Amino acid sequence: MIAADDLRYRPTIATDGPALFRLFQQVHTTEIATLAVDAATRAAFASMEYVEQRVRTSAEFPDAVDVAIETGDRLCGRMMTVMREGGIQLIQLGVLVEHRGQGIGTLAMRRLARIAEEHGCPIWLRADAGSQDCRGFLERVGFSVSGHGGRLLVEPARAVVAA
Repeated sequence: MIAADDLRYRPTIATDGPALFRLFQQVHTTEIATLAVDAATRAAFASMEYVEQRVRTSAEFPDAVDVAIETGDRLCGRMMTVMREGGIQLIQLGVLVEHRGQGIGTLAMRRLARIAEEHGCPIWLRADAGSQDCRGFLERVGFSVSGHGGRLLVEPARAVVAA
């Protein structure tokens, strides 16, 4: 397990591109596999989808905070948030496969919970982002997920904020 002190958060930069593209591929493996039969065509489609997602996200969330999560000197994940509608909207949280299972996502969510508490605002995500995998992760690491009307509130247990 990684200690909270072993993680650093910094704005993403252009040189993070290859690691962020790899993270995109890992998160969207199933979708990418359906795009084409051969590996070269899948890779080309994945690249186009990655660029399209970046353009769409930048247009929809021009004021988003896009943070690289590092351990040591290696990028191991990404978290993107934006202040919207009276709270912090979690747009994306992902950890590279080789770094999963070390508590990095848990620590990132705890940090986000502390920031939300300091600002006196909730954490939420769009309902279309609340897949079973996403909900399962959030519930496993001490958050409850509830909501309606296109928004899901992500509420930490008291012990999560204190951690």
